[in-house]
Amino acid sequence: MNQAPPYMKGKPQRDSRIQLSQPPEPITGTKPENPGSLPLAGIKIIDFKLRDIADLDALYFTMLNSNKRSLEVNTKTPEGKAILEKLIREADVLVENFAPGAMDRMGFTWEHIHELNPRLIFGSVKGFSDGSPYADLKVYENVAQCAGGAASTTGFWDGPPTISAAALGDSNTGMHLAIGILTALIGRAQTGKGQKVAVSMQDAVLNLCRVKLRDQERLDHVGYLEEYPQYPNGKFTDAVPRGGNAGGGGQPGWILKCKGLETDPNAYIYFTVQEQNWAQTCRPTAATHPP
Repeated sequence: MNQAPPYMKGKPQRDSRIQLSQPPEPITGTKPENPGSLPLAGIKIIDFKLRDIADLDALYFTMLNSNKRSLEVNTKTPEGKAILEKLIREADVLVENFAPGAMDRMGFTWEHIHELNPRLIFGSVKGFSDGSPYADLKVYENVAQCAGGAASTTGFWDGPPTISAAALGDSNTGMHLAIGILTALIGRAQTGKGQKVAVSMQDAVLNLCRVKLRDQERLDHVGYLEEYPQYPNGKFTDAVPRGGNAGGGGQPGWILKCKGLETDPNAYIYFTVQEQNWAQTCRPTAATHPP
């Protein structure tokens, strides 16, 4: 970036990075006949966030923020606040995932934002939803997986809860927020008014645990789950157990070793089969290995 004026500088941990997102120019050879007809043509989004490293863009930051124009402001100065207010008046969407209460402490409450631009849609991600006893806590990916129930049902039955390498807390919550923002844009087209869209990481993770929630209902009613390794000789408690790599859709499944495992640590295949195909699937095995 070029050297910023004094009012846009300050202590690195206090500076905030604003990403201005608009539909990027189409890749050469794919330009539509009428760019203005693209679904989000003309929609301006403010992606408001802290800068990770002073005077340097971290790799993760650059990976997730290509095709965006960037501006660094210090919202603890009157000049910085004025810049952000101007941007809000001209934008369609403002997105943030600061620590709980940070926007309010900057002077940008939802009421003030809505007053600056009644048509603006304000998207906010927090660890826990409003009203939760933990609403004032910061939350990171692994904490969200634990709070949302994913970790407790992942892993093997004789081991601890396990964190997934997939971003169930971060990226998944962002996708839930994107759905809400798109819905709010449709609503604005009908009413002319913006609204606040708030998503919690705990809720987003819990929403992905729907199969385990179904299994909990089954467990509550019959006391066991046939497709889990604990059946029929193991013990079921009042909570859905960790099932290792067992199939979660009501049919048997497991990860099996493949040829080449000696040199390839990922030489495995996931095998699953529906009940009506079980006999046909096993027939070649029975022929090759008779009793």
